[in-house]
Amino acid sequence: MQLSDSTIGLLALWLIPGLGPRRIQKLYDCFSRVESIFNASISRLSEAAGVDNKIASLIPQALDSDSLKKELTLIGEHQVEVLDFTQSHYPKLLKEIYNAPPVLYKKGNADLNYGFPIAFVGSRKASFAGKNICQKLIKEISVLKPETIIVSGLALGIDSVAHNTAMDCGLKTIGVLANGLSSIYPVRNKSIADRLCENGALITEFPMTTQPTATNFPLRNRIISGLSRGVVVVEAGERSGATITAGYALEQNRELFALPGPADSRFYVGTNRLIQKGQAKLVMVARDILEEFGPVNLQLSGEDLIKNHTDTTKVLSEDELKVLSILDQGRVQKDVIVNMSGIPIQNLLPVLTNLELKGLIVCKPGTIYEKK
Repeated sequence: MQLSDSTIGLLALWLIPGLGPRRIQKLYDCFSRVESIFNASISRLSEAAGVDNKIASLIPQALDSDSLKKELTLIGEHQVEVLDFTQSHYPKLLKEIYNAPPVLYKKGNADLNYGFPIAFVGSRKASFAGKNICQKLIKEISVLKPETIIVSGLALGIDSVAHNTAMDCGLKTIGVLANGLSSIYPVRNKSIADRLCENGALITEFPMTTQPTATNFPLRNRIISGLSRGVVVVEAGERSGATITAGYALEQNRELFALPGPADSRFYVGTNRLIQKGQAKLVMVARDILEEFGPVNLQLSGEDLIKNHTDTTKVLSEDELKVLSILDQGRVQKDVIVNMSGIPIQNLLPVLTNLELKGLIVCKPGTIYEKK
């Protein structure tokens, strides 16, 4: 996609170390046009952005920098779309937040201003119960409000369940990354990311080759909540990425929801605290979420909704069908499934995970699997 001069200009500013979202916004507010920024004097730029002359002196030459040329080459090679905050298709909800990124990198077909975006976040080391309730809620939502877009962070655990369940139910989903789009993190979720680009979008504020450092994840989390009308915290420890996202949701005036859990469970310390403090609404069924945004059909129970919903889990891969055929014989240990199916262990693990998420098999102690 051909980038406009305005987008290229903001991209050039975004690549300058020491210029963040607020300073770029100040420059734009001062000069009104992106093109005018690059023609201003060093002293005026320094005053407008609130930076020293050393940083300000990098601005006039930014359009000719090697870093911009390399970035534009990678954007083209990876077929990435770049949105800037002056454009109508930049997400309107995100533009409302403090520190909104001046540019967003996007890969996929989702319109970021269409539909009803709701974020699902939770533990990377999610419990089986947490994964199940996440699936159940999204399945219910897909029936009650099929224009819903599920937003999450493409991490392991609850994020992966949220993305996969959304796509299995025919919903669009958006994955927000803490790294650049020249690679996928975690690598284990590459297949989800590929599928997601066909059923939503991957987005990030980070330049193409940025690696997923620890400081990037809280920044990523503010975008997850900023893109969404509300945030559902499925499972969270007391100090976790999910509780950070919850904090951003409160700052950004988003609706916040949390699922309760056992008082002695480490998986639910964070969610229970949010409910205890009155910061999040307690959620048991999808209607608890959706009724905050308008009337909901109250005639069907959650179980009825899932029962009446089209069973998208029947669309299975060849390897998934092979595993189910083996489990028709009864309980089978994971290593035995490897030997019987001929599927390498590194390929079998995601197959087993997908079948679990689709509610077709369960894992028992000792990595023994059986059909539900």
